[in-house]
Amino acid sequence: MTEGLLDPEYKEYILLAWLQKVKADLSRTMLYPSLAHVIRHHRELTRLRAALESGKEQGTATGIDWTKMQFTREATSSGQALESYLTELISRALPHLTSTMEDGKDLYDLIDEQVEFSPIGVQPLNMNEGYLLVTRGKHGARQLKSFRFTKSRIERGGDAFLELQLKCLESRRISRLETPESVKWNLMRSHRDLPQPAVFHAHLEWEVPLDPTLLPIARRRLLREIAQC
Repeated sequence: MTEGLLDPEYKEYILLAWLQKVKADLSRTMLYPSLAHVIRHHRELTRLRAALESGKEQGTATGIDWTKMQFTREATSSGQALESYLTELISRALPHLTSTMEDGKDLYDLIDEQVEFSPIGVQPLNMNEGYLLVTRGKHGARQLKSFRFTKSRIERGGDAFLELQLKCLESRRISRLETPESVKWNLMRSHRDLPQPAVFHAHLEWEVPLDPTLLPIARRRLLREIAQC
């Protein structure tokens, strides 16, 4: 935004070129990390636009503190050109980001609706650790990834957040005879340090990319499931 040629039209072309790559990922049903980047940039520009409007009485914007996502201001007219440039640039960029973000969210929702998510067996009272089984494809030709998850709470700036860590234990084709229950018991036999794990299974019939698409959706469903436990 503030590097190189400060030309809103030129910067808009740069943004559109990047969004073409994002849309190419979405056309291949690859949601992440592209969708996350679009959402983050949209959030940042929306926040900066609000800061431009609300901070005018404090002086003219002369720069951006990217760490705090705030404008530096002076009670002079020396920054009017920069403020005008940023206002136009944001007004050009946000509609493009909004459109791409909505397309990505629509794709996310479409896939999320098709994901079957369920607990496997009786769940323990303590759900801080367990396994997430992710399968993709039709019966007889399914791919499996098994993860061990660890839930913890962390504090940042006085606020508490839930953190979910995933460690991949295996990635393979699953046979016709294997069921999520049998995979669960095999994991329990192989990892005896977790005798009563919480186990969840996410499955999608569609052949979408696993790591960029299905896994992030399964991870979010798992987080919702265990958030209150």
